[in-house]
Amino acid sequence: MKKGVKKGISPVIATVLLIGMVVVIGLITFIWFRGMVGESVTKFGKNIQLVCDDVKFDASYSSGTLSLVNTGNVPIFKISMKLSEDGEHTTEQIDIDPEGIGLKQGGAFSGSISVGNSNKITLIPILIGTSDKGKRTYICGGQYGKEIIL
Repeated sequence: MKKGVKKGISPVIATVLLIGMVVVIGLITFIWFRGMVGESVTKFGKNIQLVCDDVKFDASYSSGTLSLVNTGNVPIFKISMKLSEDGEHTTEQIDIDPEGIGLKQGGAFSGSISVGNSNKITLIPILIGTSDKGKRTYICGGQYGKEIIL
């Protein structure tokens, strides 16, 4: 029998492997966490999600014409229009200002739209804010929208 024969990996190789695994796990955790945290978009110096509370507008639809009036003091950049029919829906965006500024306080928009066989229109405001990477649009939640029953 041979004396002094050791089987296994050396302590140096084991240390290198452990450090490598810790670095890989750290990178995976960082990338996962970074994907969960959204980019911060602000408007008027506060988070744009909070600005959605201040958006107020009136909407009406008659004979193929959609009319909007911004009654709040937050400019509305665009409108997301959700057309509902028998449990299904389609969504499209409406440019309410050809200059790209948005519908300012007291501003009005009127335009013809096609609703097909839809029985309900939901209008959701889209705001524009700033982030570290420049201007970003933000679609407010459905609770800030206006429903029009046809």
